[in-house]
Amino acid sequence: MFQQKKPYSAVTVTVENLTSESYEEEDLSGIPDLVEVIKLQASGPGEAARAIRKKLKYGNVHRQIRALVLLDGLIQNAGERFQRTFADEPLLERLRVCGSDQLSDPEVKKKCRELFRSWAQYAGTPGLDRIAKLHKELPKRKVAATQERSKVIRETEENPFVDDEQEEAAKEAAKKADQNASGPSNPPSFSHAKSTSMSSSFFGGSKEKKKDKAKGKRKQFNLEEEKEQMKSVIADSSFAATNLQNALQSINREKEQISDNQAAMEQFEACKLLRRKVLRYIHHVEHEQWLGGLLHANDELVHALMTFEQLDRSIDADSDSDDELAEQAHLYRSMFMLNPSPQYMHD
Repeated sequence: MFQQKKPYSAVTVTVENLTSESYEEEDLSGIPDLVEVIKLQASGPGEAARAIRKKLKYGNVHRQIRALVLLDGLIQNAGERFQRTFADEPLLERLRVCGSDQLSDPEVKKKCRELFRSWAQYAGTPGLDRIAKLHKELPKRKVAATQERSKVIRETEENPFVDDEQEEAAKEAAKKADQNASGPSNPPSFSHAKSTSMSSSFFGGSKEKKKDKAKGKRKQFNLEEEKEQMKSVIADSSFAATNLQNALQSINREKEQISDNQAAMEQFEACKLLRRKVLRYIHHVEHEQWLGGLLHANDELVHALMTFEQLDRSIDADSDSDDELAEQAHLYRSMFMLNPSPQYMHD
């Protein structure tokens, strides 16, 4: 006989209904009904815990706060069977993340801390000992800063000078096009050889050749000439990071995956490009007057990019492993502030 791996019954349906916008945040009227449907199911406490955890992870701010209110109501009213069996580690870890993680909404954090302090009274109550300790616990899934970082962070660090190289190549191509348009035509074989050589160096060829050519072409950095552009990049970085965060907040992750949202993807790509520019300036600039602003811009972009990467998970997967990225982002920023020149920047 086929049996669902994860129960889906009136318990999950009731949690879905009670966390909707139809209910005010602190409305307790639906809790008696939820208690009843939990008691009717052998798997009721575990299913309720999973449904609440998913709302805490994927829901908007209203649904997250409603989930916390429901959980508090169940702890107080659902009886000993619920108290003894609902508090599994995935739910506890999700509560820790909601209550302390930098990516958690301030209102959700505030509600968590309020409840955590209240739940401290349950120390010694069978099944609630771990709930009672939440007020002094942080997320447990920490990743060492020396481990492999996120894909997007690696991508934006691979070559911060890519814009310089593309700009130089584009200028060279435009110059040759002007010369061909205004001057005498070159013999076909010579023109073809030049075109093939340029195309090969820009679009293909070995990495070693491209690196050597880039080093030869890379123009000398001039702080006076770059000041205005650097100011613009710093301002644009803050603006783009904020726009990406706002775009992420507006997406209903229960219905749409982040990477399927065009507006979010556009902001994501803009942040990636700006971070390369910021890293280029960090490599060149030594003046404290500018370095602080550049480091702050990098911090904002890293936070926004890793938030995108963390949230871009399908609800069907329902895995908490991506919570590690939040801690990873914090550790990365701490490491970057201590050593603002990543290893790849040294020639």
